[in-house]
Amino acid sequence: MKRTFAILATIPAIWILFHFLSGGAVLTAGNMVNLFKYLTVVGILSTGMTFVMGAGHIDLSVGSGLGLLGAVNALLLDHLHWPLALCLLISAALAVAMGLLHGALVSGPRIPAFIVTLSGLMAYMGLKQYLANPVIPIRDRIFLGLGQGYLAPWQGYACAALAAIGLGFSLWRQSVARRRHGLKGDKAWRMGLAWALPTAGCFAFATVCNFDRGVPVCVLAMALAAWACHFLAVRTRFGRHAFAMGSNPEAARYSGISLPRVTVGVFVLMGLLTWLAGLTATSQLMAGAADIGDYQELYSIAACVIGGTSLRGGTGHVWM
Repeated sequence: MKRTFAILATIPAIWILFHFLSGGAVLTAGNMVNLFKYLTVVGILSTGMTFVMGAGHIDLSVGSGLGLLGAVNALLLDHLHWPLALCLLISAALAVAMGLLHGALVSGPRIPAFIVTLSGLMAYMGLKQYLANPVIPIRDRIFLGLGQGYLAPWQGYACAALAAIGLGFSLWRQSVARRRHGLKGDKAWRMGLAWALPTAGCFAFATVCNFDRGVPVCVLAMALAAWACHFLAVRTRFGRHAFAMGSNPEAARYSGISLPRVTVGVFVLMGLLTWLAGLTATSQLMAGAADIGDYQELYSIAACVIGGTSLRGGTGHVWM
């Protein structure tokens, strides 16, 4: 909790500092929209990396992997002129295959994930250089809408309202569950604060974005990915088993958890989120390029560590 409040206090302080150092250029609506828009790739990768690191592994291939998947999608769209749905399906299948390969090598021969994914980084980087050099332009308007599209003002406020309703329902369910099991519920003021602060943040974000172009579609995609991963982490057996495996693999194995199955599942999930990040990055740049994704694996790992995910595994939270 102290770490969370420290991060929430530090980020606005940094914004304010650089706002004055830049002569008032940081805290403008246009700059904030651009800032959140181009942070979505790292944000999407970080949601999956939380699972990978929480399970006691690491994935160094996500940066070059997202560039490769984006290049494949651009190649199928522009050069072969295949339908968008088929291109997305093929690139998603390739992402799953990459995750399966990593998971199988880590869980089968028990090769350290560092070695497996470092090999993947170099292999995918070479393939990306081969496919996307020269740059492959993307002209499909529907595909470009992911990285270049914006919600209408009423849609942004509607999303904020849905987030507030969903958060309120979740807090209410937690309170009911605690009372059902004979536990003391949280105080009303704490629950109210836990609902009011994120709700105010959502509406403030929508308001700031609406002063410029509106809420970026890619930010909505990142929020949905984060919510899905949070649900997996706290509401499903798979999520609990992944973090239990990272905390103590031997204890997890003796308790009946299938470590190979969980390991493969974690890397497949990371592959799918790498695919989504690749689509976002290529649609933002309107092209598949050889340098897309460079160093993104380091940024996503750093984001997870700053947010509280342990490099040793066992602890982590998607939202922070």
